[in-house]
Amino acid sequence: MDTSTPRFAERLSTVIGLIYDTADDDSLWPQLLEGMADLLVLPHDGAQATLGARLELARPEAGPVALSTATGEAEQYLWACLAPHFARSQNLHAELREAEIERDLLERVMDRLPLGMAIVNAQGRTISANRAMLALAQSGAGLAMQSRHLVSTPPEVLANAIARVLDRQQDHACFRLEQAARPPSAPGGDASPSQTEQGLSIWVSRLGQVAGQSRAMVLAASPGSRALSEDGLCAFFNLSPAEARLTQQLALGQSMEDAATALGVSHNTTKTQLKKVFAKVGVKRQPELLQAIYASPLWLDMGPQNRRLQPRRAALQAALANDCALPEGSGMRLPDGRWMAWSDSGDPQGWPVLLCHGFIGSCHERHPDESHLRALGIRLIIPERPGCGDSDYQEKRSIGDWPDDVLLLLCHLNIEKFGVISWQFGAPYALELARAMPQRVQALSLVSPPAPVTGVKDLRHYAGDGAFLMGVAFYIPRLLLPTLRAVVSAAGKNVSRVIENELRKEPTSAVINDLDFRAQRARTLQKAAQNGAQCAEAEMLAAYKTWKADYPAWSLPTTVWHGKADPQVRWHAGQQLAALVPGAAMQLVPGAGHFLLFSHWKAILGALKDSAFQTSSAKTPRPI
Repeated sequence: MDTSTPRFAERLSTVIGLIYDTADDDSLWPQLLEGMADLLVLPHDGAQATLGARLELARPEAGPVALSTATGEAEQYLWACLAPHFARSQNLHAELREAEIERDLLERVMDRLPLGMAIVNAQGRTISANRAMLALAQSGAGLAMQSRHLVSTPPEVLANAIARVLDRQQDHACFRLEQAARPPSAPGGDASPSQTEQGLSIWVSRLGQVAGQSRAMVLAASPGSRALSEDGLCAFFNLSPAEARLTQQLALGQSMEDAATALGVSHNTTKTQLKKVFAKVGVKRQPELLQAIYASPLWLDMGPQNRRLQPRRAALQAALANDCALPEGSGMRLPDGRWMAWSDSGDPQGWPVLLCHGFIGSCHERHPDESHLRALGIRLIIPERPGCGDSDYQEKRSIGDWPDDVLLLLCHLNIEKFGVISWQFGAPYALELARAMPQRVQALSLVSPPAPVTGVKDLRHYAGDGAFLMGVAFYIPRLLLPTLRAVVSAAGKNVSRVIENELRKEPTSAVINDLDFRAQRARTLQKAAQNGAQCAEAEMLAAYKTWKADYPAWSLPTTVWHGKADPQVRWHAGQQLAALVPGAAMQLVPGAGHFLLFSHWKAILGALKDSAFQTSSAKTPRPI
């Protein structure tokens, strides 16, 4: 690298640009990490790279080499320069994503309206419009969309109405746009006029201000617009069927005369019915009737139901409330005074399997269908690490401390030999159990595991926020706690949204869409939020500061499972970890994601049990 200030600044500027681009495109992570690595490589005559500070670097005798220490001064300085940009890019991306979600929700609500609806500014520029309004604008029925501006024929009619309403000259404006008759010689001219050719009824009202700019709502209805539900009007306002049908016509913008004609009744009959409608709804004028209708839930219940939508937050909360509590005897006091919690499920007489949960996880990280464990003859035990779930926090803990806690639990449960399985960040803890208890652990499976991070190059295996958090933990741990505060705070405020974002890129599977599974995941995240950022910081620092990856050769059947479509930890991390563990077999599952353990729960546990009782000429794990 040319270490002159302009060259260094140019490369640094490129990397900073990639940071912001990567926030919205995970595919750019390899390019970003290569650029970061280039900044840490010096030529033979390297002296210093300066950007607001001077870094004195050692001179190697020949050739370009990387800095010798992964936590050296130059790397810490680089991360200190880049960390604010990572945080800012993630915040900007989160804000944009939030805005997109809210805009999408707004448009979904608007699309359920039976009328055309648009939100416009004072100049008529469209902020948002539903499908019905776009269809009316394309039909040539008196409205049109020109350069994103909603205009009428003639243009001044709608423009003046918007101006009067936003200038508070009147509360709302109602008028009718008449469609000019089509010449007889025009194609289809001999046919009867279409419903849109009979004109549009327009209603304009004030919405308020956003960022200092006034907004107006424009509603448009043609005789062909969808009507409100007759049954809904009857039930909600206690109207008779005839009164409901009249209200339908008025809600579509019809005049009393047109409504009478459409319904085949006299004008006097409609006047009598309207008086009864006013009395039942509690209004005195027709505009007030329309306001009452649009203030009711009826207008939001028009669109087709999408049965593929994810469960709503209320349903998730209901599932959480009904989630079963942990069995009795699921905790014990350790000799140092800490409380250790665990779950014990499945077949009580089955083969014991100890599951090491994921990052700030809990004993709820298991498949919601307990019958799988009983069918396999497995007794599943999930101990919660210090600071996770209901287990007490432990200062300055390390991965090497974990076997001591587990040994006490095994003695308490009178378990001698057992299998070990891990998910996600539980991998180093599972490996440490195998190292500490080689005569007791009978089989080991690591599912969706990360790999030890020894430098910038290792971050290429991780995506999005995870890569940033791991980089911060490794290079500038002093920034980790405030960063994690935002993470756990989000889980505490709206756990359902966190789960949706977490599963957004996950391949579809039955368990991912299972409401009970989501409730268990929500309970884990809520508990993590209650435990606070300090516990999350201890969990991450333990994983990346105390992970000793020098594993001895062992005969223990070991399998690394990884989904090829994992959107959070790329399968290359599992491949790298398998290379570090002597004799480990790599099992790559096509089409599976980060939640591979739960989507392939029965197959993976069955393979673990098979490998535990195999002979020296053992078969390989059953394929998935």
